[in-house]
Amino acid sequence: MKKLLSTVLLALAATCAQAQNPYLPLWEHLPDGEPRVFEDPDQPGKYRAYIIGSHDVTYSAYCGPDIRMWSAPVEDLTQWRDEGPIFTHFVDGQWDTMFAPDLVEVKDRKTGKKTYYLYPHSRGWRRVAMVCKGDRPDGPFTPVNLTADGRQCLPGSIIDFDPSVFIENITNKKDPDYDKGFRAYVFYGFQHSTAFELDQNNMYAKRPGTEIIDPFIPASSRDGKLLDKEGSVYKALYKGQNPLDFNFFEASSIRQVGNKYVMVFSGYSGPDYGLGSTNSALRYAFGDSPLGPWRSGGVLVDSRGVVPNEDGSKLTTTNAAHNTHGSLEEINGQWYVFYHRPPRGFGNARQAMVAPVKITWDKKKVAKGGVVKITAYDPYTENNEWTASASDGTCYTGAEVTSEGFHIFGLPPYNWYSAGIACYMTGNNWMQDNHDVWNDGMDLAGITNRGIVGFKYFGFGGLAQDSKGIKAFTGTAKGDGTVLNVNLTPGGQGAFKIRVMLDGPYNNNVWNGKEIGVIEVPANAPRVAKNYQVAVPAVEGLTGKHAIYLVAEGPEVKQPVNNQQRYGNRQQQPQRPVGLFDLHGIGFSKKGEKFERPQVPQVTITADGKRLTIPATPIRSTNANGYTDATRYQVYAPLTAGSELKATTDNPEVKIEVSKIVDGRTTVKCTYKGNQKVFLIN
Repeated sequence: MKKLLSTVLLALAATCAQAQNPYLPLWEHLPDGEPRVFEDPDQPGKYRAYIIGSHDVTYSAYCGPDIRMWSAPVEDLTQWRDEGPIFTHFVDGQWDTMFAPDLVEVKDRKTGKKTYYLYPHSRGWRRVAMVCKGDRPDGPFTPVNLTADGRQCLPGSIIDFDPSVFIENITNKKDPDYDKGFRAYVFYGFQHSTAFELDQNNMYAKRPGTEIIDPFIPASSRDGKLLDKEGSVYKALYKGQNPLDFNFFEASSIRQVGNKYVMVFSGYSGPDYGLGSTNSALRYAFGDSPLGPWRSGGVLVDSRGVVPNEDGSKLTTTNAAHNTHGSLEEINGQWYVFYHRPPRGFGNARQAMVAPVKITWDKKKVAKGGVVKITAYDPYTENNEWTASASDGTCYTGAEVTSEGFHIFGLPPYNWYSAGIACYMTGNNWMQDNHDVWNDGMDLAGITNRGIVGFKYFGFGGLAQDSKGIKAFTGTAKGDGTVLNVNLTPGGQGAFKIRVMLDGPYNNNVWNGKEIGVIEVPANAPRVAKNYQVAVPAVEGLTGKHAIYLVAEGPEVKQPVNNQQRYGNRQQQPQRPVGLFDLHGIGFSKKGEKFERPQVPQVTITADGKRLTIPATPIRSTNANGYTDATRYQVYAPLTAGSELKATTDNPEVKIEVSKIVDGRTTVKCTYKGNQKVFLIN
């Protein structure tokens, strides 16, 4: 295991310059992200935002063998750095699969020493309750409650599914735990919620003299029926609070907000605002102590992207659903909700998402009527709130699903953006995942007639000065000669148009969309990726931020019959849809300026003059190989000790290293911008 980790860590020097949604590279698949802010261990006095998650690298199941971490300095949330696999566990010839984790910091009052406790949620037999500790937030971490053989947890280890820990710092000298400096609480459960106070001496067992609260948050089925044992008494709810208001599913997490506490969890939502029920949403509750009692706060975010429909009569969804997991974190004085999304509903390639929220609370105790209210945050509205309402009386008050990420003032317009950051899609199967670490891009494939793709929002008004971890940028100005570039590949299904809409996809009094340009693609257009341009003077000189929607018009396209083989109950790989065109990305440029789609470097390998076939798909992780990334490619060639092996590239920035041929095997390592691909040849 140590050898594997050291090899992987050497290749993890890359930093991605982005802050949009998803805020990590589009090839990274980090679900279940728990956000934290800790002091930078390498720069005392400086702080970093950390996201600690599981890792979708198998492609055939949830998660993988590692707990993954990325971080960014709080003063620049565009600079996310891969901290690598911070924990794996190898025993009996297999790597454990790691589900949703948590990480907390404990500070010794006397010495000031910080200790970090990781709750990795191993799925290994008798190892679900595993707890680890380390001296740095990025590890290394050592299990504290395993038997000497590493096979099972010690007696007293009872933490279960999706653990979350809350550290209550003690500052009152009269408090019996003042010398300890803190109290710790753990929350967990799948379709059943449990909580208890942790023993501060080991951080894995129940504190002596305290009780386990079970059930904790009421769990419900998709159709709103309680799942807890009939006759259950909910000690953690206020008297008169309806247990059916919570709909707990999984993904416990807790934060302190002002003088109150907020419990975040994945909970069935949708019927409360006129939509179908989904666990692809986070809900919240609030109370006066870490163990409650609680009042329901409602929906925190629905990753399906809830907005009004065309005529505003109902609410509708604009993203695929599967599940979600996340929490709240305050960074630079701004609260955010972190969650994940599943491209086209595919749950084995989930991506990290973020949205700003507005949190208000009063000084009253919850027991005396005090409340915590959380809504979507918009810096440009009068009250800084955003909601989605329909004429049927339904209203969604959760966070808005956007393309912005941390760019809450809008995306800098004069940049390239992959289609993979689209936040509004009328086709839930369009979004294609990507596992190429040199390609920070994702396609929307098979866009059909009347199909709509939306990007919320572009900061046409610019940002005059650095704010909330985002660097100042220039917007559009009168006289720029602003051009919209749409990079696409025609589908060969006939001529089509793309109507470019500002602010809304529909020109009506609900959306107030405005057509600002039309792109026309002829029937004989070559089926190759190309930039199609249209002048958009309407965006010049705008203030604030505005959405851009692409509306397709063309002939109807019949979808091919899906004849893929299946793996168990699911397809081995979702089938790519067919349509009028595939969208690769968009961006704005000034008149006369060159605008190009970023090109992915290509590597060519020959053996004895014969070009070798390099597969498009990397080797997937398994519990047997323990791969914590998607960077290895299996290549076949008949090699001898005297074979001449050559590797070349079309990009001089790629560094190539070819090893010696031993027993008919060799390795070609190629590094581009800190990311390494390894070609295993035999």
